[in-house]
Amino acid sequence: MSIEHQPSSAPPGEGRLQPRLSRLTMVALTFAILNTWIALAGSIGLVLPSGGSVSFLYGFVFCVLCNLALAASLGELAAIWPTAGGQYHFVYALCTDAWKKSMSFWVGWVNIAGWLTLVTTEGFFGAQFVQAAAVIASGGTYEIEAWRTYLIFLAILLFTTGGNIWGNRILAKWNDAALYWSLLGVVIISIVLLATSDKNDARYVFAEFQNETGWSDGMAWIMGLLQSALSLIGFDAALHMTEEMPRPSVDAPRAILYAVTVGGVTGTAFILVILFCITDPETVLSTPTNMPISELILQGTGSRAAATILTLMLAICFVNGTNGCITSSSRLLFAHITPGLDVPVRTIIFTFVFNVLFGLLYLGPSVAFSAYAASCTIFLNVSYVFPVVVLLIRGRGVLEHFRSEHTYFALGRSGWALNIVAAIFVVVTSVFFCFPTGLPVSGDEMNYVVVVIGIFFIVVGTYWFAYGKTFEGPKFEVIIGHAPGDEEARSSDTTEEKISTGPDEKGGIP
Repeated sequence: MSIEHQPSSAPPGEGRLQPRLSRLTMVALTFAILNTWIALAGSIGLVLPSGGSVSFLYGFVFCVLCNLALAASLGELAAIWPTAGGQYHFVYALCTDAWKKSMSFWVGWVNIAGWLTLVTTEGFFGAQFVQAAAVIASGGTYEIEAWRTYLIFLAILLFTTGGNIWGNRILAKWNDAALYWSLLGVVIISIVLLATSDKNDARYVFAEFQNETGWSDGMAWIMGLLQSALSLIGFDAALHMTEEMPRPSVDAPRAILYAVTVGGVTGTAFILVILFCITDPETVLSTPTNMPISELILQGTGSRAAATILTLMLAICFVNGTNGCITSSSRLLFAHITPGLDVPVRTIIFTFVFNVLFGLLYLGPSVAFSAYAASCTIFLNVSYVFPVVVLLIRGRGVLEHFRSEHTYFALGRSGWALNIVAAIFVVVTSVFFCFPTGLPVSGDEMNYVVVVIGIFFIVVGTYWFAYGKTFEGPKFEVIIGHAPGDEEARSSDTTEEKISTGPDEKGGIP
């Protein structure tokens, strides 16, 4: 894929991204993508049979701590190389000459695959919540159909694509509003559930363990924990937006850590609310809305109007998340910046077309779409951990060659421990993500995510063997993420960065 990037010295409005996103906006965009507390609510049906409350609550806290280690590891690298290429750029910088081209190529495409599939996942979550609201509002007479969900998904995709192209000037305010909307949502829904629902006792919330999976108890706990890992995916969005930050080497690491922290706090609080209020789990999990949280709200309030409104509130959260995913994935792909619009229109359109086509999987066997959607977690987590693993192999001392006295964020003595925790966590969870959720396994219950990953490796591997020789990777004459005149920039290194696959430049994958 050809990537073009206009010179960063171009005047505003002449085909370059503008540094218009504050740190708060980046936290907001990243958290809107995570939607941690809502994603947790959607995973009730998978977590409770796989360890019960113990897996749901403590598994999530464990995932938050491990993801903070992972976020800190990436944040340290972003403070040195704050570029839209993110992990792809980090790997190229850290690998030896013999490996840097091939490894950065693969990491870049793994990251791209993760973001493209995450757009689909976010959009369909939004569509499913709209369908759930329709079921509740109609008193159960409305029937959920796959083609209707797909059409709603298309509407969400079209709206957010248009917003990314023509609404770029209000992108910062949109994402700020998305953060406030999500925080308002978790507060309102928590208060409503606590005020209207019957309650479980503390033992159920903090000590209940159940295993209906067919796996051993330890394995069941791990399988339940995986759903918590899914709710924290996508925090690298801040890395791919660095060229629109005034002080990216400072703001990017903070945005990543703040987003995971906010997700962890809101997620933990909402898990407690759910566990205290879910007194009839069988009814909630078998709901005709296909959204357990919507059924829980309906049971608690006894009001179809209230449940409909709050369910649509959740849908809007995922619309905001889809918008953020398109923004981030388009910056990662980074094509030609259209003058006047100051956005990479071609990659936004590419993201739209890709998701229109692959969204059609939803109309086929459910196992196919489930595998496709689940693959985003593996793709993104692998792209996160790869530079961390390379850093561990090379030794953390290699970073000293790239740091300056102005480098904002460094892990210091805790670096080894945090890097090792992050690496082990991702490697272990990525392996178990490929396991079926229960035993015995039938054709309809098999986890086919390995098939998706296999197809990806075949396609990208073929591309590498055919055209890999032309790929040379990013040039390090400049760290584009530094704003001109920023005292943190190493001025001696500031010339234009280029992608060597022809006249294309920086930030993208060939």
